[in-house]
Amino acid sequence: MSFLTNVLVIALTEQAPLILAAVGFTLIFYLNGFINVAYAENITLGAYFAVVFNTIMGLNFYLTIIPAALLSGLVSVITFLLVFRPALKRGVGKAEMIVLSVGLSFFMRYATKLAFGAQLRLFDIAKPSYWMVFGTGVTSYQITALALVVAIAVGLYLFIYKTNYGEIMRALANDENLALVSGINPTKVSVLIWFIAGVAGGLAGVFFGVTSFVQYIMGWDLILIVIMISIVGGIGNVRGALIAGFGAGFITVAVTLLTKPLYAQVVLLLLFIGALKARGLQRVRG
Repeated sequence: MSFLTNVLVIALTEQAPLILAAVGFTLIFYLNGFINVAYAENITLGAYFAVVFNTIMGLNFYLTIIPAALLSGLVSVITFLLVFRPALKRGVGKAEMIVLSVGLSFFMRYATKLAFGAQLRLFDIAKPSYWMVFGTGVTSYQITALALVVAIAVGLYLFIYKTNYGEIMRALANDENLALVSGINPTKVSVLIWFIAGVAGGLAGVFFGVTSFVQYIMGWDLILIVIMISIVGGIGNVRGALIAGFGAGFITVAVTLLTKPLYAQVVLLLLFIGALKARGLQRVRG
C-alpha cells in the first residue's frame, strides 16, 4: 500500500503540469483538427517568461505565474492569426498543417535559443518547505503547482462543458458552417480557444520549470508524450486528456520507481501502440 501511495503522491505532484499541457493541446486539435507541434514552444516560452519576471525583474515566483501565462496565451493567438489561420483559409490540408507546425516549432525554438541562450535557467526562489504526504516528501512549490493545476483543469472542464460559451466553442469545432448560420463569430471563438490553450501550455511550462530547470528544448522534450496522451484520451476530448494524463503520470512514476526512467518511456510507448490497436479493432467491429 505504501508503494501505491508513494506513486500516487509523486504522480500528482510531479506530473500534474503534463495534464494541463495535454488539455491545452487537445483544445486546439478539437477546434482545427490538426496536430500543432509548435505547441511545444508555448510550454517553453511560459517557463522563460516566468524566469525573466523572476530573475531579471525581481518578482516573487508566485507573482510571475499570471503574467507568464497571459503572455503565453498571447503568443498562441499570434501564431494562430499570422500562421495557422491564413493557411486554414487557403484550404491547406491537415498533413500540410502538421508540417507547417513543425517548421514553426523549429523557428520558435531556435529564436528562443538566440534570445535566451542555451544554458540552463533556474528560478530565484527561497528554499521550499518540505511536507510529508502519506509518507512521501513533497515541496511547498509542488503542492502549490498541484493546487493551481487542479483548479485550472477543473475550471477549463466546467467552462467547456457547462457554460453557454463552451457550447458555442464545441459547436464551432463540430460544424463551422452551422456555427456561422447560428450567428457565431468563428474568429473570436477561435482566438479565445487558442488563447486558453496557450495559457494552459504556458502554465505547464512554469510548473515544470520551477521544479527542475528551464531550457530552450524543454517543450520539445515533452511534446511527444503530450501528443500520446491526447491521442489515447481521444483527440479533442478534454475529459479523456485529463484521465489519460493522470494515467501516464501514474505509470511513469510506478515504472521509474521499480526500474529505470528509460523503461518508463518504453512502457508508455507500448501502451500507446496497444491503445491505438485496440481502438482500430473497435472501429472495425463497429
